[in-house]
Amino acid sequence: MRRVASLVLVGLGIFSLALGAVLRFYVYPELAVVPLDQKTESVAEGAAKVFYPKELVVKDARLTATRKVESNLTVPEAKVNGDVMVWDQGLVVTDSENQLVSAVKHRVCLDRRTNMALQECTQQYVTDAEGDPTAADKAVHQEGLNYKFPFDTQPQDYEYFDTTLRKATTARYEGTDEVGGLEVYKFVQKIPSTKFRDQDVPGTLVNSTAASVKAERRYENTRTMWVEPVTGIIVKGSEHQRQALFGPDGKEGTVLLDATLTFNEKTVRESVDRASEARGKLTLISSTGPIVLLSAGLVLLLAGILLGVLGRRARHVA
Repeated sequence: MRRVASLVLVGLGIFSLALGAVLRFYVYPELAVVPLDQKTESVAEGAAKVFYPKELVVKDARLTATRKVESNLTVPEAKVNGDVMVWDQGLVVTDSENQLVSAVKHRVCLDRRTNMALQECTQQYVTDAEGDPTAADKAVHQEGLNYKFPFDTQPQDYEYFDTTLRKATTARYEGTDEVGGLEVYKFVQKIPSTKFRDQDVPGTLVNSTAASVKAERRYENTRTMWVEPVTGIIVKGSEHQRQALFGPDGKEGTVLLDATLTFNEKTVRESVDRASEARGKLTLISSTGPIVLLSAGLVLLLAGILLGVLGRRARHVA
């Protein structure tokens, strides 16, 4: 009887150990991927100084930035059960009177596990112009993280893509924080004043007496992102962005935009809820489940071995 019980316990122990390993090293990697049917919306709000080109004046304004990100399943690379996802992003910034301040469209191919851009994909672009993307818009070198961090985000620096600069710069890890009861990692991406285009403007906008001059348009930004590390979801974001014109003399002229925009409460709450749900599922299969199964497996295995040894001793004594 002891022999049978010993074999049963050993068998259950081996099964538990194997199941724990399967959960961690097979099931988790298969499930830790972004679903292809993504559709999210975030809203950031804040005070700003905005240049209105029709009036040629800078005014105080209250801005709302609405970002919609949706999966595109029509692009060839977006295959069912594949490793590539394609996201279409639209960002529209308006003032309190619903006047359009800026708009950006972005299509990017991403790795479903790491969220890193894949340059070799077709049909990618970044544009802030009306109409179809130009050849230059399509030629942008897509790189870095986009709109999300990887699963199992580490306390380290990452390269994060900026649609204004059209390139990735470093988002530095700056420690842990808490948002909505979740422990999060804080990342800060500081972009110094950088020229991103030339444009013809009235001379008065850059302190020139000429009717029209070619001015530099420069951009700087401090982007802060609070990331739930298990899922990589950005649960809160904030940007302090500034754009200004610089004349041929190299001096700053008119400030086109000076704004601080932060996720509103509704966006933060929904992001926290989404991250909490996903974190619970991933934690169950990546750590909680395997730890319980491996611990139980070891106990059962040792108990079975011990019972077997005691059984042999008892028969030997008899």
